[in-house]
Amino acid sequence: MIYLDNAATTRPSPGAMKALSRAAECFYNPSSLYKGGLEAEALVKNAREEVARAVGGLPEEIFFTSGGTEGDNLVLASLNPRAAKHVIVSAVEHDAVIEPAKRLASLGVRVDFAPAGPDGIVSPGAVEALLTPETALVSVMAVNNETGAVQPVREIARVLKRAKSPALLHTDAVQSFLKTGDAPARLGADVVTVSAHKIHGVKGAGALWVRKGVRLRPQILGGGQERGLRSGTEAVPAILAMGQACREGFDSLSSRIEKVSALHAYGAELLREVPGIEVLSFPTQSPWILTVSAPGYKSEILLHALADRGICVSSGAACSRGRISRVLTAMGVDRRIAEGFLRVSLSHENEKEDLSALAEALRALLPALRKAR
Repeated sequence: MIYLDNAATTRPSPGAMKALSRAAECFYNPSSLYKGGLEAEALVKNAREEVARAVGGLPEEIFFTSGGTEGDNLVLASLNPRAAKHVIVSAVEHDAVIEPAKRLASLGVRVDFAPAGPDGIVSPGAVEALLTPETALVSVMAVNNETGAVQPVREIARVLKRAKSPALLHTDAVQSFLKTGDAPARLGADVVTVSAHKIHGVKGAGALWVRKGVRLRPQILGGGQERGLRSGTEAVPAILAMGQACREGFDSLSSRIEKVSALHAYGAELLREVPGIEVLSFPTQSPWILTVSAPGYKSEILLHALADRGICVSSGAACSRGRISRVLTAMGVDRRIAEGFLRVSLSHENEKEDLSALAEALRALLPALRKAR
């Protein structure tokens, strides 16, 4: 199988799986006070330090969650709808931000969606135009999960600072974490969401980085774990795997970026030569995501045809299930291009041969599928 859907999830690294096994041996509850519990607590502490190092923050600023969706939801749900008057989120956010924003709107909070241009970018000016003295939160992701467009989070933070806005700045950094030289905690945001299974950890763990002094309202109550922000017995196996994945990703970050950037350039060049394929490029795009389209074809048909050849790509967010991308619609992308959209998402584990196989498959498939248009 040729796996080119790493923005959906990644294969757990051997080191992460070894950490998972270690947790199976040390199965104790980290809140327990006997020896086994203290050992489990120490392992979680070490994992927290590794996540903090990779994020660019302090261990006490890291709060473990079950993943990116919970982290995003927690941030928006922290707002008290009786006190928060106004929220700004970008129109190209993941559904894990869009849907909680819609819920806030249903509770009486005024929610504005900052538009993205044809380049997929939400400009600082677009956010500034919507900003009011009552704005409680601005949420703009670091890298879009469908287009790979890199958002100007640092510049948006400067807009808020110049305006002396009391608004918190949240960024979903799930697709940028350990895939760029910019540490998420140093982008100027107040709260950052990251996820383990996008960085070769395992599903079931994620984290929020919360700038010291920022307070969020807990949504899961109980035993007071994660310093009261997120109750529930810690998912020690997934957390330890996340810590190991962070260690590996941070230590090899430069070489991974170099390899994936070369793969992106190679793949774009190959796919441009395939008749019927258009490579969609953006002024600032993560090399981990390569976007193409076969205008006039249905992406779902292409996905199934490629899957029959053992090649895995997607038509956008994994949760979109074949629907035309909301993100592309928000960008004003032509419907024929949106209908034939394919997201090819890379990993340092991929090789040039994977992209060559994709190009060869598309070259063979498009003429055969022409009657299916």
